[in-house]
Amino acid sequence: MLANPDHKGAWRSKYLEHGARCSNREFKVRLYLGTRGHRGNIKIHYPKAHESRCPLLINTGTLTLLLEYQRVPSLAAIMSDRPSSKRHAFFEPNLEISPQDIDYFASLPFASPYLNSPFYEPVPFITRYDTKATSNKFFSKVINTAETIPHLLALVRVPDSKPKQTTDQRDNAHPGFVVFVSLGPDLCGFQDTVHGGVLAALLDEALGLCAESTELVSKGHTRLYTAGLEISYRSPVPVPSVVMIKTWVTKRQGRKWFLEAQVLDQEGAVKVEAKTLYISSRVDAGL
Repeated sequence: MLANPDHKGAWRSKYLEHGARCSNREFKVRLYLGTRGHRGNIKIHYPKAHESRCPLLINTGTLTLLLEYQRVPSLAAIMSDRPSSKRHAFFEPNLEISPQDIDYFASLPFASPYLNSPFYEPVPFITRYDTKATSNKFFSKVINTAETIPHLLALVRVPDSKPKQTTDQRDNAHPGFVVFVSLGPDLCGFQDTVHGGVLAALLDEALGLCAESTELVSKGHTRLYTAGLEISYRSPVPVPSVVMIKTWVTKRQGRKWFLEAQVLDQEGAVKVEAKTLYISSRVDAGL
């Protein structure tokens, strides 16, 4: 990126940041120079006709810098280049994951660790995609607007090479399925508060997708049915706000699947907790 002279007693560039606007090839360069505490600013303009993006030599009068053009890819582009696991196949890989949703949540500190982690990959939240049938209309139509849920992003944990057996203890730091949700004002029940039924629906859907993605890896695609959903509302969820839903498969007994979930705000406070029981169909269970 930079030819960085390091001469004793001379000015030395300690930090360089640059950005580019494709409209006029403008670069902004900031230099922090040596122990003298001075700072210099330089603007370099590419001619509009210049498309080769050749390196630039910049003479500040004190030292010479070499600046190379580099286009920094968006996080959405980086994540799209990651190899997909078996889990992504279950989530209909032909469905496009919105780059706008990825970039929106990538700007939030509590979401970026998951988005930048190699252990999680984005997958379609399949009920949010419209179909010609009447199924999933609540998620794909009713609460898929700018004033309800304008942004939603699901991520699934990439399975280990040696899958671990499900235990009664969940790994709080590594949920199996994560959903980030932007909540708008049309979801209100009480004043400026998300309706509890909307939160219950989001939890039920996220828990179901967590269970089904796990089943795909361990045994093969199955059909699961909600047998029970227990929800504890700890504190109101305000709007507008952004929350994270964490889900875990905690235990499996025959056709019974036991799962848990949490809704957390951006500060990490738990707003809602849920426990659910799913029953797999007899055919899929081999009974």
